[in-house]
Amino acid sequence: MKTNNEWEKWGASDPYFGVLSNEKYRIKNLTNESKEEFFASGVSHVNFIFDLINKYFFVNLKPKTILDFGCGVGRLAIPFADHAENVLGVDISPSMLDHAKRNAKKKLIKNIDFVISDDALSNISGSYSLIHSYIVFQHIPKKRGHLIILNLAEKVEPEGFIAFHIFTESTASLPTKFLVRLRYRLPPIQWLWNFVKKRPLFEPPMQLNCYDAKYLSENLAAIGFSELRFIDVPSIPGFKGVLLVARRV
Repeated sequence: MKTNNEWEKWGASDPYFGVLSNEKYRIKNLTNESKEEFFASGVSHVNFIFDLINKYFFVNLKPKTILDFGCGVGRLAIPFADHAENVLGVDISPSMLDHAKRNAKKKLIKNIDFVISDDALSNISGSYSLIHSYIVFQHIPKKRGHLIILNLAEKVEPEGFIAFHIFTESTASLPTKFLVRLRYRLPPIQWLWNFVKKRPLFEPPMQLNCYDAKYLSENLAAIGFSELRFIDVPSIPGFKGVLLVARRV
C-alpha cells in the first residue's frame, strides 16, 4: 500500500504539516503559538460538524462514541472527546499516533484511545454513534477509499451518523491530471517537482483523488443510510469538496 508508506513518512518527518499543509505548521517553523492555533482549528471544525448535523437532521446530537478516521496527531479526535463518552482515533501512521497520544496526554484527555488502521478495520470493534473523517480520503486512491468508507459505515449504530469529507470533482485539464499521476508513480518526477517548489527533495507526494458520489449513495443506502447529503465545503483550487453526511436507520 504505497500511500500507507507515504503517510508514515509524513508522520515521522513533518506530522503537523502532513495534517494541515501550511508552512507555519512545518516542524522547523512550529511554535507554541502556531501549535495552539492548529488545535484551535480542530475545535472549530468539531463545533461545525455538530452544528451541521443538528441543522440538517433536526437533532440535538449527543453521541456516546465517536470514531475519527485518519486522526493524524489528534487535531479533531481530542476536541471530539469533549462531546462523547469515548473516542477512538484511527490512523495508518504509527508516528502520527505517537504524536496524538502525547498530545492527548498533555491535555489530560482520558476518554480517548488510538489504534492503527488497515483497510479491513481489523483493530476496530463495536459500533459508534458518529464516524467522522476530514481531509483524509482524498489522499487514498478511490477504489481503496470506497471500500474503507463502506466498512466504516457498517460500524455505525442505528440512528448514528457518518460525516466524511471527500473530493467529487477535479477541474484540472487531462494533461495536468496525467502529469500528476506520473508524479505519484515515479519518484524521480516527484523529486524534480520538490526541487522546483523548493521543498525537501525526497518529500513524498500527497495524492489527491476524487470519489464517485453515485456509487457511495447507492451502497450506503443498501446498508441502511437515509437522507444522504453532499454538503459543499471550501476546498483547494481545482477540486470540489463535500461533506457526505447521513444517518443510519
